[in-house]
Amino acid sequence: MRRMMQALSALSLCLAACDGQVKFSSMDLGSKQTVTDPTTPTVDPVYKKTSGSCSSDSSTAVVSCMKCEIPAVPPAEPPMSLKAKQLMNIMAAVCPINRAYYGNKYAATTIADHLAKLNRCSTALYPDSTPDAGQNDVVQRLLNNDTALQNKMFTGLWYKPPYSDYFETYFGLEVGQAIQVFCEQSVANISGMLVPSSTAPNPYGPVWEYPDPMPDMYVKANDYRDGLSACISLSKTSPWQAPPPVAAKACNYETLAGAAGDQINSQVSSWLAAGYTVGADMATTGVCSSVKSLDDIKSYQGDITVGAYICK
Repeated sequence: MRRMMQALSALSLCLAACDGQVKFSSMDLGSKQTVTDPTTPTVDPVYKKTSGSCSSDSSTAVVSCMKCEIPAVPPAEPPMSLKAKQLMNIMAAVCPINRAYYGNKYAATTIADHLAKLNRCSTALYPDSTPDAGQNDVVQRLLNNDTALQNKMFTGLWYKPPYSDYFETYFGLEVGQAIQVFCEQSVANISGMLVPSSTAPNPYGPVWEYPDPMPDMYVKANDYRDGLSACISLSKTSPWQAPPPVAAKACNYETLAGAAGDQINSQVSSWLAAGYTVGADMATTGVCSSVKSLDDIKSYQGDITVGAYICK
């Protein structure tokens, strides 16, 4: 009995110590709790850039259909008149024919042989002139390797009117001396005055005999002849010297690969504005092409590699 009274007394003290009420809430076990997934972060597209120097042999592939083409440096050429170049090319073509006809194994046969005689024949010394119809016909046929006319004029008898007349009034050089100076190389230079034939009419007048006035075309032809003689001499005594070679241009390339869109378009626009040569490999369609304007790729969607190069 005593122990029971002690227990009740202790319980009374504990309840007295509690100032507030203890509250309990109920839980609806049938309800479902909503769980919110964390937001998936946005991943920016990955782009791959490359750049470098183009190989000097133009073998660098910028994109699959476009190589880095380094401009070739044109060889230096002597400042010859067009007429001098025409004469050089004609003689290079006809001298082998003359050589075969006469069996002269020492006859000149190459462009280099004739260039050595004409490299100082500039427009100042050996000026160009506008050919008349007959001159132009003969010159163009010889330049275009009309073998019938080549054989007619440069084998057998040298005087073959009217073709030889047109030749000598245009170049200031009769066919016979052209063969001697350029093919046979039996004389170092042309000499004497160029006059019309005294045995046959020429295209510019009747049979000519001294002291008849010389046709105007022959007056002009002798002016050309004087210049040709002077430049042949100068080519031998003071030949043209090529200037130091010009260095080839240095070329550099850039590429950008990734998803088509604003970044690709911005880069292509920048290249085009700066004067680059641009190309594009479009992976989705399997097409590779040059890019002349942004419109060429702007509507494309998918993976793409764009590349460009420039030479300076």
